Amino acid sequence: MLAFEKCGGGQSPYYLDAHLCGDPWDRGFFYPPVLFAFFRWTRPLPLATSVVLWTEFQMVGWVGVFLVWVKTIARRREPGPRHEVVIFCILLALQYPFVFMLERGNTDIGSILLFSLAAVLFLRGRVAPAGAAAGLAAGFKFWPLMAVVVVTASIAWAGRRVGKWTWLRFGGAAFGAFVLTLLPFPRDARIYVFDIIPSFAKVITPDTEWSHSISTFVGDNYPVFGFILAALLMLSWAWAGARAIERDDAGTAFAGALATATYVARTSYDYNLVSVYPLLLLLFFRAQRTNRWALLVFGLFAIAGDRRLFAIKGAHILTPSLHLTLELAFLLMAALVVGRPDDNPASAAQPQPAD
Repeated sequence: MLAFEKCGGGQSPYYLDAHLCGDPWDRGFFYPPVLFAFFRWTRPLPLATSVVLWTEFQMVGWVGVFLVWVKTIARRREPGPRHEVVIFCILLALQYPFVFMLERGNTDIGSILLFSLAAVLFLRGRVAPAGAAAGLAAGFKFWPLMAVVVVTASIAWAGRRVGKWTWLRFGGAAFGAFVLTLLPFPRDARIYVFDIIPSFAKVITPDTEWSHSISTFVGDNYPVFGFILAALLMLSWAWAGARAIERDDAGTAFAGALATATYVARTSYDYNLVSVYPLLLLLFFRAQRTNRWALLVFGLFAIAGDRRLFAIKGAHILTPSLHLTLELAFLLMAALVVGRPDDNPASAAQPQPAD
């Protein structure tokens, strides 16, 4: 990103030679134009200074994400030891996805902040502004668009609870906000929409890379099967999100959609797994309420577990494919738990046996 900013000179970043701009791996620019514009502040700064400032912004931004989900979105959290929540968030920040995110200067924080804002606004009954915030998240980086689709489907599924046309207000505002992120950059937006997105949608991450994308592990030979798996994952959370919205727990619907979108994307590396953190945080609160910890422990192992366990040379069982399978199994189990009728405040108030 920084290499393209300093190399641009008024040209479209999509047509710049990555190698000449200083990237030895010749990686082309395929991000939305608004993200390129967002980093213009780095042009006059030395690389080291830009890296320090962006790292600090990420850390402060994630403190904000945790605070928003703890204080505002997790509305069903019952009073309990505050230090347990703080310790859990600190431990999440010490795990590989978060540390790798800082090391690589990942830019997902902008979209996650905006999507968190969308959840807050929706909980407050401001449907159109919530949709606009979600659309801006997709405009900042493309992958949250799948989360917008899942949430919109959940709202439509829960139509009796939130109103027949609420999904259209949310989805329409999201689409409008997404389009607005493109309008200030007519030249680059045209290239991005008609050239970059279609070509990038065909990319399959090489097997040598560490990926958490469904399409990567399915491969080019079975595209329909990969599409079906991704669709089933999204459908499961659209259903679970609808059940959560009907219980006035829309935050869980947003968290599940955000986690799902990471796996539907064409590329998804270890640092992208931070998008699952809000769901893990809400499952932590659920475990505190119900004393059911098994799902959370499984999720922490699948999402934040040491990836080297699944990278042993010559291994026939502990493989990256098994790791992805465990992650998808966790997401599916979480959807089934969220959609269960007994996972509501009334039943949760009763003593429950451990999982």
